[in-house]
Amino acid sequence: MINSDAVIANALDEVRRSRKAWEERASGTASAGTAYEEFLIHLRTSVPYYRDADADAGAGLPLVGRADHQDHGHRFRAEPEAGRQFRISSSGTTGRPLEVTLDEASWYAVNYHFFAQIRRLAGLSRGIFRRGAPGVLFVSNKPGRPSFVRPLPSLDDALYLRLQLPDAPADTLALLHKFQAPVLYGKPTYLLDLRAALLAAGAARAPWRPQLILVSGECLHPDDRERLTGYFRAPVVNALASTEGGLIAATEPNGSHFHVFGENVRLEVLDRSGQPSPRGRGELLLTNLVNRSTVFARYRTGDFAELETAEDGSQRLLSLHGREPRTVRFRSGELSADEVTRAIGFLPGLADFQFVSNGGGRTFLYWSAEASCADPAAVEAALRDTLAALLPGEDPQLERRARITPLGGKKRRFLL
Repeated sequence: MINSDAVIANALDEVRRSRKAWEERASGTASAGTAYEEFLIHLRTSVPYYRDADADAGAGLPLVGRADHQDHGHRFRAEPEAGRQFRISSSGTTGRPLEVTLDEASWYAVNYHFFAQIRRLAGLSRGIFRRGAPGVLFVSNKPGRPSFVRPLPSLDDALYLRLQLPDAPADTLALLHKFQAPVLYGKPTYLLDLRAALLAAGAARAPWRPQLILVSGECLHPDDRERLTGYFRAPVVNALASTEGGLIAATEPNGSHFHVFGENVRLEVLDRSGQPSPRGRGELLLTNLVNRSTVFARYRTGDFAELETAEDGSQRLLSLHGREPRTVRFRSGELSADEVTRAIGFLPGLADFQFVSNGGGRTFLYWSAEASCADPAAVEAALRDTLAALLPGEDPQLERRARITPLGGKKRRFLL
């Protein structure tokens, strides 16, 4: 337990104004439909790019993408209103970083109300969060980022702890004995690195049992899900969130379908004809209803999913595979990505794998062993046997690596 009354006193003044701005905006909106209509009025009157948009409710909104915002970002920003403006930047793991401005209300929604929405979806009791005690532990392996503590007014002033993983596994274990939160949060690869560090420090199980594991930022593969739930002995909520969209959707604990937060966003997909549709399978189009400073409307996310929209306008994602392919095309044939992962990813002693084409007709399989693996040669032999049965005639070249996804990067299993 840490005595953080001073930390809370210093930081609460900073978030109080943004919370008030968010509450005023939320209380003035009667429904998700009303929020969308208000959003359309806002972008057509205050955002240069949309001033000449078709007056029909959204039908004339063009499709835009990251390059549009990177090259002409000022045209998507509303004229400054009274109050503080915040700037955030995407990580750039899938290209050039993208700079986004937020007003006070959207700043609160992205950084604080986010966790209240997750708490309700996950069914967590408010009683597990206490003022001044760790509430959410976010773990990062991205170099150069500081560790810090801030209060979460949306979780009864429990603390958000951002932990940069130390180089020494023993230091990681010592920190995890000290800072134990009900919610463990991070990209799957961040949390898998935490697990590997704890295993390397001799901890066969996590030093505490969180109430919930919250992941976002990259695809959660079924074998990685099992590694996390097995080690931390907690259910997983898989969230879709981004710099452009904030909190977009999330599963219930250990669920497969994603609830779309209609108060935050409206989603569409590009169908096979290239037209926006409220249902079906394709690339997700995002309209962010929360951020009134930098506007994202019919924004091409680059993520692929299957979207369902009910008669009442509520939405859910029946599947989400992000930027990973659903079908993997090898030289010797095609297989579903799920079939490949289930055949290879659960092999004992294996930590991770990645298929890569070198452009010269040869397929490579990069793989890494668990930190606790005593016999990597046995893992490689099992991989060869599995590949021979799964992909006869492919003969991929195996290469063992210490790690596959770069620190701070975004995992990609299939680069063929």
